[in-house]
Amino acid sequence: MNALRVLHEHLAAGEQLTGLAPVFFRLYPENTEAGAADSILFRPDGGAAPDELMQQPGVTMALCTDRPDTGYERAVAIRDYLLANHTAAGVCNFQILADVVGPSTLESGRSLYELNVRVWT
Repeated sequence: MNALRVLHEHLAAGEQLTGLAPVFFRLYPENTEAGAADSILFRPDGGAAPDELMQQPGVTMALCTDRPDTGYERAVAIRDYLLANHTAAGVCNFQILADVVGPSTLESGRSLYELNVRVWT
């Protein structure tokens, strides 16, 4: 099970990623330059120690946008969707670890919002 793909597919099925270009592992210059399309990064963040019954990989999502006001709203909407729709095939819980963090302002002036999720499988 790839926690990044599972979370991405769950959000895409719930139409939470409409208008966001998905990026995996790291943001590239074409994602962070001024005027670029809004994007969302999925990268592993370690998670918690697995045991014989459960794995608990962590995923950091980072929403990169030119519009700080709607960027925050999008990040909160994703958080709320995961709270209301916290299970999927092979996943017993998408656990929000902290509220939306941001904005962080990049050198290009774009805003970055982060959300950390633990994927209980």
